[in-house]
Amino acid sequence: MKMEYVNVNGYLIPKLENGPITDNTIGKYGMMRARYLDEHRPMERDQMLLDGTLAQHLTNIDCETHRQVESLTKVLAAEAKINEEMKRCNPPEWAAAMQGLQAQAEEIVCAELIYAEENTNDSLSLPGK
Repeated sequence: MKMEYVNVNGYLIPKLENGPITDNTIGKYGMMRARYLDEHRPMERDQMLLDGTLAQHLTNIDCETHRQVESLTKVLAAEAKINEEMKRCNPPEWAAAMQGLQAQAEEIVCAELIYAEENTNDSLSLPGK
């Protein structure tokens, strides 16, 4: 990879073209991954920033996490027999149960995707999926 530099007061500074990372371009899970990289894997974050792959990595993590949380929530709901009948008969109980399942699914998927040590290579599949 060829890196371009800009001369600023006699110092050569790498010319980085990665756009700003904001909550609007990267969702909740992407921002969680960015925070994790900042705090626990700063060298990998910096390398992705230099390579210009950080924004795409965070976007991929965000999309895949959303997809897997939704999928796992449906599986957990089916296993717990939380269905449309329950939704129709007892909406508050259904909503509470679904919120609990969503939180459980988020915890599982976030541990696998967002807080994973080896996740910077964009292999975003949970084992057995």
